[in-house]
Amino acid sequence: MKKGKKGLKIIVLVFVCFLGLGLLIGGMLMMILGNEAKAEEYTLGNDTIQSIGAVVGKRSVTSISIENSVGVKTKTVHYRSDAVQSDLMEYVQYLREEAGFQLTSDMDLAQIPATVQLGKQSEDPGDILVLTIDYGMSGYTITLQKGEGSLTPLG
Repeated sequence: MKKGKKGLKIIVLVFVCFLGLGLLIGGMLMMILGNEAKAEEYTLGNDTIQSIGAVVGKRSVTSISIENSVGVKTKTVHYRSDAVQSDLMEYVQYLREEAGFQLTSDMDLAQIPATVQLGKQSEDPGDILVLTIDYGMSGYTITLQKGEGSLTPLG
């Protein structure tokens, strides 16, 4: 009978440890996502651009990824929004008029889902920045890439 109680205590202890670890990791992830949601800028190397949240107001960040592969740095942030079209109109206007980006693909915000892509020369010679926005009814994904290349703006 004592072996059964000891085994149960070990199981409960292991469960409590896993629960505590899960809460700790979850809290850390929420803190990271919360900081990114509040971030005023996207930064890749020497290039800094105002975030969509800085332009249109805070939006809910659902995930973030950062990659550095074969000379291309990529930062991707997924947002949830109830005002997708107005957010994108305002942000694309900022990118074109104030941040120096040029459209590299057609843009039709009436079409959902769709993609908008813009680019500009990087602060680092020989590099370019490409900002891609994939959007749907309830949110959008902003992907900022930096690497060697040249731009072909529309029109």
